[in-house]
Amino acid sequence: MAVTKLEDVAIIRNRHRDQKIVFCSGSFDVTHAGHVLFFEDCKMRGDILVVMVGCDAAIRSNKGNHRPILNQHVRLKMVDSLRPVDYCFMDEIIPGDNHVLWSIEVALNKLKPDIYVINEDAGDIPYRKIIAQKTGVELVILDRYCPPEFEKISTTKIIHKIKNEDSEKSPR
Repeated sequence: MAVTKLEDVAIIRNRHRDQKIVFCSGSFDVTHAGHVLFFEDCKMRGDILVVMVGCDAAIRSNKGNHRPILNQHVRLKMVDSLRPVDYCFMDEIIPGDNHVLWSIEVALNKLKPDIYVINEDAGDIPYRKIIAQKTGVELVILDRYCPPEFEKISTTKIIHKIKNEDSEKSPR
């Protein structure tokens, strides 16, 4: 596993010329088993999995000032430690960008992956389809799947559960 920078992702393609590279991205805030399932699904589609972790500014832009819960350095370390992930790097937002998905297009252009994987509930899927087509990358949209014993785990549900636990313990 290796942490790299957006500007250096072309090195990954050069290093793995004859292998199928799969790319995905996300916030991965409060990393949990659902994220691991997603990475495993991505990895099954190729040889090398490269993950772009959303920077704090990108997440605040998408999800509001209450997120992320964990800072970008913690989230990058967590993703880097997961078995299916071969490489990961931090998203970069440049002030004045007209679209928060700008760095995905840059990553696709530099990395030249074979496959770009997203979940069915990803934001701005029409734009993602356009950039995948423009960069010649196959876009795979996964149905969100979670075994019943995982109780449809999500970061939002974890945060909600913690808040409810906290409010039940608070004196009234």
